Amino acid sequence: MAGQAILGETVLKKARASEAEAPVESMEALVALHTAMVFRIAYSVLRNHQDAEDAAQECFLRVLKAQGRLKDVRNVKTWLARIAWTTALDQRSRRAASAANEEVLDDELLERLPDSRHGSDEQVEDRQMRALLERLIAGLPEELRQPLELSTVQELNSAEIAELMEIPEGSVRTRLLRARRLLKDKLAVLLNSRKESKSHG
Repeated sequence: MAGQAILGETVLKKARASEAEAPVESMEALVALHTAMVFRIAYSVLRNHQDAEDAAQECFLRVLKAQGRLKDVRNVKTWLARIAWTTALDQRSRRAASAANEEVLDDELLERLPDSRHGSDEQVEDRQMRALLERLIAGLPEELRQPLELSTVQELNSAEIAELMEIPEGSVRTRLLRARRLLKDKLAVLLNSRKESKSHG
């Protein structure tokens, strides 16, 4: 499973050994349901595959320490997203000196995501388009890229993103609008360029 590929047994072993009030099953369910989200939030901040995996593990270890409070959490997804976000920011701060060069998304990331049940041709086209969009999004300025990824990939609404990034909700909506316009323009230029090269080929 994707969760265990990223986390291994580190978190779950500690969960089984924990004497916290929440049952192990709830922690295992949390990992199973939200590992992909946590990883991608971490990746949106760190832009490095291994760093994002490390941050995902650290995030769930932080959750493990606080799992006794799970029953009081109103929105588990937003709560977990916030921990993932702050964990990634903390890690980026610690590694600021060595993280000067931002990396472009590699194809390996897509292999960690669940495959859709399309036919092989459709699946290849779908993955190619997703890879293209991921690369275009990765090229956006950080202040536009991060809210767009949280909106499109994590499916968080403006209020949740505002809470996560600690900025006004109006700023989130403005950044999303600017990001989508810029992304649309980039995509149009790229697709037109491909059409022209095919027509001449």
